[in-house]
Amino acid sequence: MTPDRHIPLDGASNFRDFGGYATGDGRAVKWGRLYRSDRLSELTARDHARLAPLGIRQVWDLRRQSEADAAPTHWPGEGAPRQIRHPMFVDAADGPSTFERIAVSEAARHDAALARAVMSQLYVRLVSEPGPLAALRVMFEHLAEPGGAPVLYHCSAGKDRTGVTCALILAALGVGRADIDADFMLTQRYYGSEAARKLRIAQIVEEAGLGFWSEEALVPIFTVEQAYLDTALGLVDEAGGIERFLAERVGVGAGVVDRLRGELME
Repeated sequence: MTPDRHIPLDGASNFRDFGGYATGDGRAVKWGRLYRSDRLSELTARDHARLAPLGIRQVWDLRRQSEADAAPTHWPGEGAPRQIRHPMFVDAADGPSTFERIAVSEAARHDAALARAVMSQLYVRLVSEPGPLAALRVMFEHLAEPGGAPVLYHCSAGKDRTGVTCALILAALGVGRADIDADFMLTQRYYGSEAARKLRIAQIVEEAGLGFWSEEALVPIFTVEQAYLDTALGLVDEAGGIERFLAERVGVGAGVVDRLRGELME
């Protein structure tokens, strides 16, 4: 029986297993080793009971410190996983957040095309700037260690920083582009639904104090679009493919990738 990829929870809509995909050498990524999610600050006692059997050992929080402070994660119980604060962008060092970059422009807060352009630039930054590349190196090295999984990666929405991280992991494991794209776009079903989007818009805009935004400008931010991932993976292709990108841009050598495949493939 194929496991359920999406794990329905009361306090997180985009929690799912991103294993199980076939790889180019006839093997597959193991189920129950790799998880991804949106923020975990609203998980309920029933959610934690649902997650306990998964045996998650590490939770990597990719949010900025300001985001984590506004919506902290609390994982109760003696068997709680190790929580690792590992921001892809650092507030002081990496400048304004995506929301703040749009918020400074009155036009962008009301123009979907301008908001979409800022989102595309975020995907460029995730595979080109020193901060995200250094963060990726540490995550890949830890994941390749024996006993590193089951592991959970999350940010606020589980779609951009988490989406690129998971796409690169799957690519390193040899998963085909069609499945990588499909996994990325699943967020549209679980996080980008109208009900989920309205809830998150209300939460984040209120928390950040970002003023008035039009619905048209918010939709490109709170949903995923294939073009976003195409932007990031296009730069990986330009770098010579996933293995050269990891070796030359991220600093992850072939030995780490081999260990990663040994740990996570069957």
